[in-house]
Amino acid sequence: MTSKRITTRTSKTCKAKNGRGEPCAAHAGADGYCAFHSPAHGKARAEGHKRGGERNRVPHGGGAEGLPKRIRTLTDVLAVLDYALAETLPMENSIQRGRLLVALAHAFVEAIKTGELEARVEAIENALKARGEVKA
Repeated sequence: MTSKRITTRTSKTCKAKNGRGEPCAAHAGADGYCAFHSPAHGKARAEGHKRGGERNRVPHGGGAEGLPKRIRTLTDVLAVLDYALAETLPMENSIQRGRLLVALAHAFVEAIKTGELEARVEAIENALKARGEVKA
């Protein structure tokens, strides 16, 4: 035999409705509402939500003041990547953070490869200029 739980509304339960439109089953205070629904506690609830959200924020890890205003050189690109990495490292571990770290590592590798190729081409050009084979 299965027993069914029958709930009846009494004056001791909150008179508000929950998110599903059902009567709230929480214990009511003197005003007839629970602490979650009481209009008298609205300000304190809002302040609690605000403080809770502030606790979840991650402080900035990088200094944005050192970022270039415009990205025109490899040094500028590396500065932005350094900033992005400094901002990412203190974040909570997650799949998104892992993907971002992999993308940043790839961007660093590509930027460094490009920089090395630029340096090699410049060295070749300088050597050819020294030999007089290339006009400036």
